[in-house]
Amino acid sequence: MKISLLHPSRSRPQKAKETARKWIDSAGVPVEHIFSVDHSDPKAQEYFENGFTTIQYPNESVVQATNQAAKVCTGDLLLYLSDDFDCFDNWGVEVVKQFENENRPLLIKCDDGLQKFNVPVLTIPIMNRALYERLGYFWHPEYKSMFCDEDLYWTSMKLAALKMCPQIKFQHNHPANGKAANDETYMRSAANWNQGKQVFAYRKEQGFPI
Repeated sequence: MKISLLHPSRSRPQKAKETARKWIDSAGVPVEHIFSVDHSDPKAQEYFENGFTTIQYPNESVVQATNQAAKVCTGDLLLYLSDDFDCFDNWGVEVVKQFENENRPLLIKCDDGLQKFNVPVLTIPIMNRALYERLGYFWHPEYKSMFCDEDLYWTSMKLAALKMCPQIKFQHNHPANGKAANDETYMRSAANWNQGKQVFAYRKEQGFPI
């Protein structure tokens, strides 16, 4: 199985490249990595350097950037990668094991080392192509950033497509746990809290329609 790393990023070319290189080199299985950047990013051109596959669109949010990468990827498994996610050696081998002999739409929930595992949110979701094609998106397109990961959790639950994998841990190095400094990119995402909360409330009331 090939894993596609869907990597939206903004204004962090150096940090993003370091993250990408570690994930690619540590996978232990075939991977495809795709940077997805915005036309409005003043540092966008730097992502195209050093041979990284990069796509650029007039995105208005991380959700749009991720979904654009999903549209062009060719992997059997789709993994949402952020600049502040860490990995372990041969992480891809462990991920692939969870999808072997599974033909149904499926998504695995991993431990992000930031929140308690039983919190209903998918910080680092990994889905197979069957689920992506069933949904027609990676993140629900009505969101900009906040709450899209909670929506995906409940939508996957509704489809009986969620598999819990607490033994797979990808550390999330975030300002919330003191492992990263706050910056413009974090603040840009956090500014969408109310928008996401409203969309989530509506979709929850409707039963998370597909």
